[in-house]
Amino acid sequence: MIANFIFYLSLIICGMFVIRFGIVQIRQYKQGKTKLKKKSLEQIAFVIFFIIILGLIIYSINGLLFS
Repeated sequence: MIANFIFYLSLIICGMFVIRFGIVQIRQYKQGKTKLKKKSLEQIAFVIFFIIILGLIIYSINGLLFS
C-alpha cells in the first residue's frame, strides 16, 4: 500500500518536473532564445513523449484517488 503510494507520488512529481521543463523551453522559444529545427520526425517524437508523460500523470492520479 505504502509502496504503491510512493510510486504513484514519484510519477506525479516527475511528470510535473518534465512539464515545467517543457514550459520553460516554450517560453525561451517564444522569446527567440531557442531555435527548433522544423523536422517532422522530431516534432512527432516530442508529441509522443508529451502524451506518454500526460498518460503517466493521469495513471498516477487515478491510482492514488481510486484504489
